Amino acid sequence: METLIGLFSKVKEILAEMGGYYDDSRMIIYVTLAVMGITLLTHLIFKKIRIMKYLPGLIVLGIGLFNLYSVKDTITADASLVNLLLFIIGTVAGLVGILFALIIGIYVKPVKRKRRKAKSKEAKKPEEKTQEKPQS
Repeated sequence: METLIGLFSKVKEILAEMGGYYDDSRMIIYVTLAVMGITLLTHLIFKKIRIMKYLPGLIVLGIGLFNLYSVKDTITADASLVNLLLFIIGTVAGLVGILFALIIGIYVKPVKRKRRKAKSKEAKKPEEKTQEKPQS
């Protein structure tokens, strides 16, 4: 019983210490859900243009990569931590948005039905004979 109580107390200490980092993970989840919603909305608006549903994910992925590119020389500085966080959020949300658009594309893919060939009996229907007028 004491080991169980000790285990729970350790878990509480770890969760209390990690409490400051939950805001970042919530932000990743919120941005990802927003990108998924925008992707769905884009798909519903532009049904005929299939490539448009990938655009929100690509834009957010581009923003994330731009943030990494902007701190490539000073990646270990304290001032670049915000840009690194934006890189992580943008990359995760962008990739999830692209994958969500791919799932939507697979789900609503038009089904091409194969036409059945005419059965041999239907193709060989006896021709109706026209009655000829008797000659007098």
